[in-house]
Amino acid sequence: MDEACQSPELSDALYSASVLQLPVDKSEDDLDLELLAKAHALGIRASLPSVSHYRRPASVALSESCASSSQDQLFSTASDWSASTYLTPHSSIIGPPSPDVATADQSSSRHPKVPSFSPYEKLLALRDPAPEPTKSTKSGKSSVTTDSSAQSIFSVSTRKGLSGFRSRMTLRKKFTRSFEPSLICLGCRTEFRTSALLHSLPCGHSQCNDCLKVKINEASADESKMPPRCCSPVSASTIQRILEHPAQETFLRAVVQFSTPLESRLFCTGASCGEFIPRRKHVDPKAPFTATCHKCHTRVCTLCKHDAHPIGKDCPDDREGLASCEAGVRPTRKRCYKCRSLVDNARDWSHLTCVCRAQFCSLCGGVWDPIVGCPNICSSEEEGARRRDSDDSASASTNQEALRDTAEAEQRSAQHPDVNSLQLTQREEMQRSCDLMTETWSAVHARHSQQRANLSSTHTDQGTQIRDKHVATAAQLEDHQITEEMELRASLEQSERTIRVRIRHMEAYCEGLGRNPSGHEMPPRVVTEQNLRDLGHQYNLRDDMERQHQSKVNMMRDRQANRMEELLQRQAEELVKLTETQQVEKKESDESMAREEEALRRFFQLRNARLAARWNLAIEVLCKELEDRDGVGYNPVLPPSWPDAGKTHESTVPGETLALIS
Repeated sequence: MDEACQSPELSDALYSASVLQLPVDKSEDDLDLELLAKAHALGIRASLPSVSHYRRPASVALSESCASSSQDQLFSTASDWSASTYLTPHSSIIGPPSPDVATADQSSSRHPKVPSFSPYEKLLALRDPAPEPTKSTKSGKSSVTTDSSAQSIFSVSTRKGLSGFRSRMTLRKKFTRSFEPSLICLGCRTEFRTSALLHSLPCGHSQCNDCLKVKINEASADESKMPPRCCSPVSASTIQRILEHPAQETFLRAVVQFSTPLESRLFCTGASCGEFIPRRKHVDPKAPFTATCHKCHTRVCTLCKHDAHPIGKDCPDDREGLASCEAGVRPTRKRCYKCRSLVDNARDWSHLTCVCRAQFCSLCGGVWDPIVGCPNICSSEEEGARRRDSDDSASASTNQEALRDTAEAEQRSAQHPDVNSLQLTQREEMQRSCDLMTETWSAVHARHSQQRANLSSTHTDQGTQIRDKHVATAAQLEDHQITEEMELRASLEQSERTIRVRIRHMEAYCEGLGRNPSGHEMPPRVVTEQNLRDLGHQYNLRDDMERQHQSKVNMMRDRQANRMEELLQRQAEELVKLTETQQVEKKESDESMAREEEALRRFFQLRNARLAARWNLAIEVLCKELEDRDGVGYNPVLPPSWPDAGKTHESTVPGETLALIS
């Protein structure tokens, strides 16, 4: 939803101006509040899903749920709202219960309360009570105290001399020594420079924020790890400093759930919800045996833990209560909503009083009001008989008459010009909404297509750049290798010339064997056997020189080929890595676009559901006004139906919403 709300194509002002056609100084919430005020003035106790800011914060519900001290009894779960907001015969069928308009502004102006950690403190008191010191501990402490007092440097010791003085000085150093606190996290073993980044736990260890958050999240998901602990449980103040406000509420919900006995836990029966429903401090006067999910507002029976039953109908699992209802016209016994015991109705009272001083209606079980009476208006015998007849379908004539009256009221409503005018206005509003959705989807798809094209162009440029870089690097290495080979060949040629010059000089020296030098003053030349061996060695070098030189060239070429192969392999790996990175970026981009489209689709679903709920309530209010003015019955007609998913550009209304509207 956040991604959809951040989409540039969506604007509440644009929606209010183009679809709802409201003035600039009037919002959709104001429109809903006006409609609710008109409905409440006509006696219609209805609600709209738009009043989300009137709902109590989850932390308040959590704090209230933990105020109940009855741990051994079943749920006494109340509705999220007051008794006056529950459905009546003239109430809307769409939207969760909401408060009266008179108190809406007051409740909306309140700031969310800081989550109370009293449930966690109670959990710690139950699961980890403070251990009392044992006798051995006390005796050990006393012995230490005695020993320390006996070894004080101010006491008179019987040991004399230098050894006694040394022991007393050692004892003084031992008691005055202080230890520096450890700045290493016990969980991740990370060393910190300041102790402000660590949290000291009751057991004496220190851990950082990340490690404690992991422990808290694991405890919130796994009941066996609740409460989060090191050697002892983490204190509530530490958790409150670490977690943000939403994370605190999530943790406290888990605390309340795990603090509730397993057999008493109540979960939402919605197919896509399954949220835990904590017990409430106050019950709903009209349906004290029901609980409401704070997430999807599904009502659940606290006895059988399935969907809530109609008002005045006992739970099928309450066999004792059902048996008392079958025995006579008025139930002979009724179950108390507070202590869950059966109360006898021997004198055929309209309301019953339990031993726990709870008063409730003898027919429907609603909480009895001393001034108003039954909140469901079923205290009379005629109303009780009518309800039993409608539940059992025993009287065919009554049913036929009711069906005939309903058909006449529906026909009367369908033919009334005011109702037809309202339906026409709603159809035009629906068409404007569909046009806006189509334009929004077109803009979103165009923007996504442009983003995909830009990403593809970026990836193509990256591939071209890295390939050009690889070609230049390979060419540079090849030039360097050619230069290196030329330098090696020049060096080998110089070595060959040196050897040939040496052989020529040695041959000239050795050829003068037995001959005197030209000058008579010069001593006679002596050619030894060593000179002849050196000359032969030079001949061997000359004969093997070509093979050695070619071998050196081949070795250098092998090294160059290996370096070139390594370079090409690295370049291939870089290309593979670049391809993988681009695939990941493309996948993330596609997932981000899919999330945005899904959030946008949910946004449109909620907006259309809100619009459909307003249409239903507007038709119901108009029928009630016509009924009060003309004195005849008018049944609400169906609002306009949204187009099918296949006929629109994008399906913005799910099947559940369409079924709810129809």
